[in-house]
Amino acid sequence: MPNHGAIKRLPDDMVVETQAIVNGSGITLKPMTVELPTAVIGTIHIQGSIHKLLLEAFVEQSKTKLLQAILLDPQSPTYYQACAMIDEMCEMQKDILPKLEWK
Repeated sequence: MPNHGAIKRLPDDMVVETQAIVNGSGITLKPMTVELPTAVIGTIHIQGSIHKLLLEAFVEQSKTKLLQAILLDPQSPTYYQACAMIDEMCEMQKDILPKLEWK
C-alpha cells in the first residue's frame, strides 16, 4: 500500500510492506514507532527508484530507462554488459515484452 507516512523518511507514494489493521473499514497501515536506520532507508530508496524506472521503461518503451534501472542496482554488471544483456533479453523475450528502443 502507499506509505502515507507509515514509515518515516520514505515518500508517501512509495508502496511499502508493513503492519496494517484490516477490518470492515478497509486496510490501514500502522505507523512504525521506531525509525529505520539510514542505511536501510537508503537501500529502500534505491530499490524504489529501480522499480519506478522499470515501470517508466516499459511505459515509454525505452531501453535507456531500463539501462538506468539496471545500473542503479549495486550488483549490476558493467555498462557494456548491461547494454548487451538488455538487447539479448529483448530479443529472447520479444513475444512477451513490448518493443523497447534505445532513446
